[in-house]
Amino acid sequence: MVRHESAKLKLQQALILLLDNETFERITVSKICQQAAVNRSTFYNYYNTQYELLEDAYDYLTSLFVTEFEEYQADLNMTDETRFIDDAYLISYLTFVKDHQGIYKIYLEHEQDFHHKERFDRLVSHVFTPSYYAHSVTNKVKMTYMANFFLAGITQVIRGWISNGCSDDISFISEIIQACIPNEDK
Repeated sequence: MVRHESAKLKLQQALILLLDNETFERITVSKICQQAAVNRSTFYNYYNTQYELLEDAYDYLTSLFVTEFEEYQADLNMTDETRFIDDAYLISYLTFVKDHQGIYKIYLEHEQDFHHKERFDRLVSHVFTPSYYAHSVTNKVKMTYMANFFLAGITQVIRGWISNGCSDDISFISEIIQACIPNEDK
């Protein structure tokens, strides 16, 4: 089992590294396998296409971010009430996106190829729901609409930022997002 996970992880990490220098369309299975130091047969044991690997690589990055976020939240004693309004959270998220903009760009260009509903549900239950409850929003339907609205907005801001090569300063993008979040302390 460990060997299986190790080979899959090597393939995911290889794709992420290759995306730093090449477009997804130019990355072949051979290049991925060479970067991962595995045989092509190993690739095909786990994946039928590069898109399947891309989806796993995206999940891998997401889990890395969630882990980093949980550590960050614990270090700063961040509460559910401050989770959305804390600029440091947005800065860490935007830094993560910028560092991995290649995979995010592909993900945003091929949204229909990925399982957005499952990811959305996970994000809502892990991040949004606790904050909504902390702000006395308990109606599930209302939470869903609010999360949809927030995610659509932030996705469009990030899409535009990535399409410009993340050339705008991270703090500028964070400031834009912050300006769109209602906050009684502002």
